[in-house]
Amino acid sequence: MAEREQLHGRMRTIMGNGEGAQRVCLRTADLGSMEGRREWADTIGALYGDMGVDWPNRLDRLEAEWSGHAFGDLHISSIQCQQHTVVRSPEMVRGDPTAGFLVCMVTSGTVEIEQRDRTNVLSPGAFTLLHLGTPFVFRTPSAFSQVAVRIPATPIVSRLPERVLEGSLGCAFNSAGPSAVVGRLIADLAGLDDDVPEQVRESFAAATMDMLAASVLEAVVDTGAAQVYRTREVAAVKRVVADHLHEPDLTLPHIAADVGMSLRSMQKLLGARGLTPSALLNGARMDRAKLLLNTTELSVAEVAAAVGHQDVSHFSRTFRKTVGMSPGRFREAGKA
Repeated sequence: MAEREQLHGRMRTIMGNGEGAQRVCLRTADLGSMEGRREWADTIGALYGDMGVDWPNRLDRLEAEWSGHAFGDLHISSIQCQQHTVVRSPEMVRGDPTAGFLVCMVTSGTVEIEQRDRTNVLSPGAFTLLHLGTPFVFRTPSAFSQVAVRIPATPIVSRLPERVLEGSLGCAFNSAGPSAVVGRLIADLAGLDDDVPEQVRESFAAATMDMLAASVLEAVVDTGAAQVYRTREVAAVKRVVADHLHEPDLTLPHIAADVGMSLRSMQKLLGARGLTPSALLNGARMDRAKLLLNTTELSVAEVAAAVGHQDVSHFSRTFRKTVGMSPGRFREAGKA
């Protein structure tokens, strides 16, 4: 699997067949008690920003393992460790520009989370959403394991209204209903092989963020009914587009009718998010085309038909204008 390895102390970054296949691995069992704790704290800092780590007993040898890899826009880590506390203080936030969000999904043991004056306990299968630009405390009363997902700010902010985000930080999304599905998906992604093609990882990552946003919207209460309703309407538009990309006669009025609104209302809804219906439809078609080119042996003509283009020449011109290269070159670049 690995072509080369880069060593950072005892933290090892294994390089696979592409940039997305980088994997961070750390085992502390063979290290001294102080060295193991130092390497563990350095790994947290390298991946999530400046944080303080405190241990109830610094003399015992640390038994802990960490394995993480990039997955599209996400970075997913499987973590097993003994009791400890992680603090991102206001001073650390001010001195460290690290931004974005962190999803922590517990797989064994329990974890106590504090953020935005909320304190919640996560049991196995539950997860929380933390903002790395906001102080928080992560505390474990005993040995635990979890999957941690680092997410850039833009994919979350573009999917959830500000008030929903504020209402969700530090909350416990329990192992039932939509939240349970998201938790299982996150755990499965952590275990996927590094050789999964880049385009597949990107598509899975985008779908995961959509599902995460949907589960947060479903669970968070008192977030402003109008904001939540508009977010669900946008999701409905995107779902109709995804379901009908293969239809060459798909039009914007058809999409609006399918979600139960006028074309003008749909234009205003998407315009508030900086989108246009035409750009949304074309972007979805090109994203699906990129996925098919990189993951199937379909001809360019078959890919064009699969995304609603009857004229392969028009499809190729549109693809080149959007992506910056022809479909054939894009496919070859993905194999390099």
